[in-house]
Amino acid sequence: SMERGQELHERRGDLKRRCSDLNRQREDLAIEIDQLEKQLAELRGRETVLEEARDKMQHGQTLATLASAYRDAARRIRETAAVQLREQISQGVGELWTRIVERDREFSGLEFDSHWRCFLVRKNGERVAWEDTNTSAGQRQVRMLAFYESLRRLAQLKPPLVVDTPLGRLDKEVRANVLDKLYLSGHQSLILSTDSEIDPDGPLFKNIRDRLARVYTLHPHGDEDS
Repeated sequence: SMERGQELHERRGDLKRRCSDLNRQREDLAIEIDQLEKQLAELRGRETVLEEARDKMQHGQTLATLASAYRDAARRIRETAAVQLREQISQGVGELWTRIVERDREFSGLEFDSHWRCFLVRKNGERVAWEDTNTSAGQRQVRMLAFYESLRRLAQLKPPLVVDTPLGRLDKEVRANVLDKLYLSGHQSLILSTDSEIDPDGPLFKNIRDRLARVYTLHPHGDEDS
C-alpha cells in the first residue's frame, strides 16, 4: 500500500505539472490568438483599402477606355465626313468648271485627293493631273471661283458673296458664263469690277443689267490719276 500510495503521489505530481504546463500553453495560445486576430483585422483593413484602390483603378481604366474609344470614333467620323465633303466639293467644282469653260465634251469633271491635288476626269474615266493639261491662268481662276461657289452651296447658311475683280483674266465668253453660272443665279452677290471687266457701255453689261438689283459706278473727280 505504501508503495502504491507513493506511486500515485508521484503520478499526481506529474499530472499537476502537466496541467500547469498545459495551462501556461493555453494562456500563451490565447495571447497568440489575440495577436493573430489583431493582425487579421489589420490585414482585412488593408485588404479593404486595396480593394477600393483596385475598384478606382478599374473604374479609371474603364473611363480611359471609353474616352479612347470615343476619340477613335470621333476621328473616324471626322475622316468620313472629310472624305464626303471633299467628294461633294469635287463634284460641284467639276460641274461648274466644265460648264463655264465649255469643256464638258472633253472632261466629265474633276477630283481632289486627300492633299487637295486636282485631277481632271476625261470622258473615258481617265484621271490626269491638272498641271499636265496645260490649262491657262484664266481656267485656273475659274476653278478657284467655282471652288468658292461650291463651298457656298454646301454651307448651311448662305451669306452675301463679295468678289473683287473676278473677271480680270477671263475672255469675253467665259466672263459671261461666270456671271451667269456663279453670281447671277439667285443668291445675293456683290461684284466689284473695273470697266475693263464689265464696261458700263458694253454689251455684257446690257445683257445682265436686268438681273442686277443695284449698280454703282465710281467716277474720278479732279485728279483723274487719283
